[in-house]
Amino acid sequence: MNKFYKTLTQTLRTLLLTVPSFYAVSVSAQSYSITTNKNWSAVLPSTCANCTINISSGVTLTIDGSETCQNCTFQGGGNISMTNQTLNIQYTGNSQVTTVFTSINFDVYGNNGKVIVNAPLSMTSSTFTFHDGSYFNTSYQVDMVSSTVNLYDASTMYSTGSSSTAITLSSNSKINIGNGSKTSTSTLTLSGPTLTEFDNSTVTVGNNNNSYYNWSNYEASPAHSTHAATHSYSTLNNNLNCGGSGQHSCTTQMLYGPATLTTSGAVTGLPLPVILAGFTAVLNNEAVKLGWETKMEQNSSRFEIERSANGSNWSTVATEQAKGSSSSASSYSYTDGSPLQGTNYYRLKMIDLDGYAIYSEVKVIETAAMSHISFFPNPARDYVNVTLAGTSASTATVRIINQAGAVLQEKKAQAGTTVTFSLQQYPTGFYVLSVMSSDGTHESSKLLINRM
Repeated sequence: MNKFYKTLTQTLRTLLLTVPSFYAVSVSAQSYSITTNKNWSAVLPSTCANCTINISSGVTLTIDGSETCQNCTFQGGGNISMTNQTLNIQYTGNSQVTTVFTSINFDVYGNNGKVIVNAPLSMTSSTFTFHDGSYFNTSYQVDMVSSTVNLYDASTMYSTGSSSTAITLSSNSKINIGNGSKTSTSTLTLSGPTLTEFDNSTVTVGNNNNSYYNWSNYEASPAHSTHAATHSYSTLNNNLNCGGSGQHSCTTQMLYGPATLTTSGAVTGLPLPVILAGFTAVLNNEAVKLGWETKMEQNSSRFEIERSANGSNWSTVATEQAKGSSSSASSYSYTDGSPLQGTNYYRLKMIDLDGYAIYSEVKVIETAAMSHISFFPNPARDYVNVTLAGTSASTATVRIINQAGAVLQEKKAQAGTTVTFSLQQYPTGFYVLSVMSSDGTHESSKLLINRM
């Protein structure tokens, strides 16, 4: 019996000693490169822990299920798209870990599209746009640097937590509640967190069906430093755009638009210069034709057509004069005869006579990344030759990628030259031939390896 207890005691001691090492095991960091359009389910685990996700410029990662990302970083200049799905953003461990988005354009569609953030969130040079009745919920600190959150249609941003979980906008960041349409009913609700604005950042309430809800004051400073002293400004008891025939009641915690919360503390009730009825972009014979129609214009000055290669950095490519003031429909058009190779993002900046401006939704057009790629033979057996002709950039990176998204081979090539890849080690099947030029434009083609 004594021998039995002795053996049992030794076994228990061994188990107890191994428990700490068991719980000390952590998930190692994972890095994923998304270089062609992919669904999340094809390239990422449903719960991605400690993941760095690099999405190449012009490439879209589509969230096609209910996914979770813990301690994640998204970067690379690409796009994320989600329709009627949920992305859960979390942190793990005993200390808070910030989820980072850098140079990412994120579009959420559908009445059941949800981004639920249970972690600190950092956005740099990124744009989140919520369409339809989609939902954006945050419960920790949110830091926006040169970034934009667009709440279009009937979408909602709802932030909860204590006053220390600030929503901080800096370097000309923006939260746009509404997209200029009178039918939009989008809202921003702060239930506890402090809204803080720096560096000419703004929160804009588009129309009298859009609203900003906050019982507390907001903090603001025009200084270009998040360490500058802020001043507290109230939006309570604000009677802008309420009362009267057909207007909302003047409830103290609710601010209806049109209105803008500025860093100087002015809660301005500026009328929208334009009510936009539609905005289209169509590729036609290597040119992009843009068209838009206004339902109404009030002291409207001009339209600036802006274009971007990544959805974050914009430049003005043309200016069209507006009608000024009109209560009837007006149509406009512009043709971009020299679009960028690859992905083109377009938007309208609609400016009134006082310099106040609102933006349209963003339209995306894909042109050929290169004027011509040729490769032979296809189907290939033992090798494939890839010839680059007419590229806008002097160099390009050519990759062979399998159906799982793994890069099998990669070579640098000069415009007008031919590179050869050996294929003897790969089984029969379809592969992707990917070419990324040095200016960020991208083109992909299917390659069949067949030894039968």
